Amino acid sequence: MAVICLLHGAWHDPTCWDDVVAELRARGHRALAPDLPLGDPATTYAERVRPVLHALSVARADDGGPVVIVGHSMGASYAPLVAAALPGALTVRLCPGLGPLRAGFPWPPAGPDGISAWDPQAAVAALYSRLEPERARRFAARLRPMAPAAGRYPLGRAERAALPTVVVCAADDELFAIETERDRARAALGVDPVEIPGGHLPMLTDPAGLAALLEGFTRRCAP
Repeated sequence: MAVICLLHGAWHDPTCWDDVVAELRARGHRALAPDLPLGDPATTYAERVRPVLHALSVARADDGGPVVIVGHSMGASYAPLVAAALPGALTVRLCPGLGPLRAGFPWPPAGPDGISAWDPQAAVAALYSRLEPERARRFAARLRPMAPAAGRYPLGRAERAALPTVVVCAADDELFAIETERDRARAALGVDPVEIPGGHLPMLTDPAGLAALLEGFTRRCAP
């Protein structure tokens, strides 16, 4: 039995992981999806991962089981910060955006304080086109403002590369081209990404398949 911690990306909240959490728990794992507070530009990276580390301290048992930290999209930049505090933990960077956005993707504009927010109708078209309309509107209505963190990123490139890491990229990611993601994963982290079908939000479009994939990764964790 593994502890699998799921970090959402920009603008989202933990409910985007609900179906994956249910799938993983049905397989016998301790799955949790804590909130990443990404909306306050005054918070540092360390402050943003603090509630995640607290949630993990509650969820973990001293049984030596595998620990997997999964970060989706922007959450993928926070997953290594969590894993670095947990020796032996595996980092999974899901659709991480290692390269630039696809040309023409309608990233919402940010204000003077760096905070950006989606218009719900625009989000339905740009983020949730693979979902049924009612479900897409429901997720779009839950989107929250997002801001960059204060201060510098705490881990250097060599420190990130030293962490046990799996990169998962989606073949038809609407935000990031698979070819660029593949090249950046090899150059920055020295890994060949696992490539899955579908778009940028596999937790919404194929939660069972994603849960099975994550379960398989638990065997890569250090004993």
